[in-house]
Amino acid sequence: MDLYKCYLPCMLLLVIVSGAVSDGTVLNGILGGSVLFNVSVPSETFQITWNTNNVPIAQAFTTGGSQCLNQFMGRCELFMNGSLRLDGIRQTDQEEYTVTAQLQNITIIETKKLQLNIYTLLNPPVLKFNSTYNTTPDRLVGGSNVTLHCDAGSQTVLTYTFYRDQKTICSEPHVTCRDSVLNFQPITETDSGTYICTTQNPVSTNTSNSLQLTVIVPVSEVTLTTNTSDSLVWPGKDSVSLRCSARGTDVSFSWRLQGAPLPLNPRYNVTNNSSILIISPVSATDNGSFTCTAKNVINNITSNEVTLNLASPVSDVRLSSNTSALLIEGEDSVSLHCSAQGSAVSFSWILNGEPLPQSPHYHITGDNSPPNSNLTISPVSRNDNGPFICRGSNLANNESSNTLSLDLAWRPTGNISCTTEVYKQLLQLNCSWPGGQPAANVTMIYNNVTEINYNQVIRNLTSNNNVQGSILTCNGDQLGKTSSCTLTFESPQSPGHDNGKITEVTEGNAAVMTVNLRPGHQDRATTFSSQVLPATFSWARLSPNPSPIQDGGKFKVNSTEYTSNLEISDVTKDENGKYECRAENVIGSTTFTFTLNVEAKPVSKSGLSGGEIAGIVIGALAGVVIIGIIVFFIVKRYVTKTHLYENSDIPPPHIYETTIKGVEMEKTKSTNQNPHYETLIRTDGALYSNVTNVSTMR
Repeated sequence: MDLYKCYLPCMLLLVIVSGAVSDGTVLNGILGGSVLFNVSVPSETFQITWNTNNVPIAQAFTTGGSQCLNQFMGRCELFMNGSLRLDGIRQTDQEEYTVTAQLQNITIIETKKLQLNIYTLLNPPVLKFNSTYNTTPDRLVGGSNVTLHCDAGSQTVLTYTFYRDQKTICSEPHVTCRDSVLNFQPITETDSGTYICTTQNPVSTNTSNSLQLTVIVPVSEVTLTTNTSDSLVWPGKDSVSLRCSARGTDVSFSWRLQGAPLPLNPRYNVTNNSSILIISPVSATDNGSFTCTAKNVINNITSNEVTLNLASPVSDVRLSSNTSALLIEGEDSVSLHCSAQGSAVSFSWILNGEPLPQSPHYHITGDNSPPNSNLTISPVSRNDNGPFICRGSNLANNESSNTLSLDLAWRPTGNISCTTEVYKQLLQLNCSWPGGQPAANVTMIYNNVTEINYNQVIRNLTSNNNVQGSILTCNGDQLGKTSSCTLTFESPQSPGHDNGKITEVTEGNAAVMTVNLRPGHQDRATTFSSQVLPATFSWARLSPNPSPIQDGGKFKVNSTEYTSNLEISDVTKDENGKYECRAENVIGSTTFTFTLNVEAKPVSKSGLSGGEIAGIVIGALAGVVIIGIIVFFIVKRYVTKTHLYENSDIPPPHIYETTIKGVEMEKTKSTNQNPHYETLIRTDGALYSNVTNVSTMR
């Protein structure tokens, strides 16, 4: 700041002494100092005169000689370029000055006017304090009105500036600066600091003494917060920080637990002027209400209460089910629920001593509180009988529940089946509905004889000669669901098939012949099915040339126990004739015949359609256009690019045959004076043209 005090006057003085002067310029001079009116007169000037109040004060001639007049004698100097320096400036020198340049004939060629203002160097001002309250600068109460006065005495000061901690403060909203006075309306805690003021005129600046202001603010807005907010705090594991904040000056803090002073305990540690209480680690005894009190010399206030959210360990874990009834696989669902005492308990599930496997029919819910507490199994499977266990855990401990097993049942695979097997002369009948839990009740009825067993009933017949027309019936019953089927003992039958059935196919297409026995219908949605005995199939051609048919080439045979297809690809007239399919089972065999009639491909219609005629016409026109284009370019090459002359006398000594526009021509090469001419002559002897640019035509 001291450097700043002396730097500005020196700079101002330097400008005043050496600055160039133009017409209408105002110069600031220091009382008792010097000032230079720096001008430059025209080169043709003969006489230079300086005046003030129309009274000459200095004169000079460019031929030599100068003098200062009147009150400026002995304290001015006039230079040959017209500049004037005044020394020992007095307050009475504050006037307007005029310089005039003229020729020998007294003609004025230039006049300039300059104003000189006189200032004194400023002395340091005095910064003073005033308050509406009975306070001192080092003990101001926030909210009061305070005034600072920058006293410069009788000195001429143009600008006053106020600083707090070396920063200007007049722009702050609660501060008003007017000339030498600064008003706080009111003063606040943030206004504490070191104040100075500066005074300034055009030739100097100076700085006041420093004034230290300390603003004391009453205690207010006392708030107690914790770094855990509403989070759980685990005794023996976590640490907690309580922070007491307050507005005010010189505030001190004290702590209470359940209304009593905080007891001495190595787990309690206060820091930061006692505004922070650290509890490390937290104990179960810290379950009371904490408060803090903030105070200073003016007042004291107690904060809000803060209670720690202490966690408790897991206990009393229980597993239950929403049903104890028998559950059927693939049909029924069940919900298991796990409950426990404790804080922030989460659950995991165990099946048969292992973590519950990933499966789309396991749905774990309970995302809020507690998480994963519900297990829904939908639908149940045969592997879900258990035992199930749930385990509750938190940061303190974990505990397992009781075990729980489900009472499961499942249906037999598919529907009941009626089958037969032949072992030489032995025919075995079988009613089967296995795979159920509990086992299904199976009943076999054959020739008015009934047999009952679990899952399967088997009966052997010693001969299959007397079973023609018999019916085997199988009935099943399991957990209220029934299923039945029948098996008819007869030779293969194909309802609706007419022997000699004619199949008509056009040449080049595929012919398909099918035998479909009375269908063995098996549908899981029904409880009854009627079957025929399975059969084996063979195909043969009966006419015109009898022969068996094997699968291969253009013949494809595809058979099951109840159907058979013969497909002949890309048929021709050679495949015309009769075909036979033989179906055979343990009862007997049946033949089914087909007649294949291959028709010739249809012949295209005679004559042309309107579209075909239009296409031909368009094609012909396009050909004519193309030919015309070709002729155009030929003519252009051999004729158009040449310069033609009529009635030429050039004789044709050598003849070449050519054709132009359908007229046969002869081309001759001239041998007279101009060898660059060629002549085209019609074969009838008439001259057609003379042609230039022979080099192009060659």
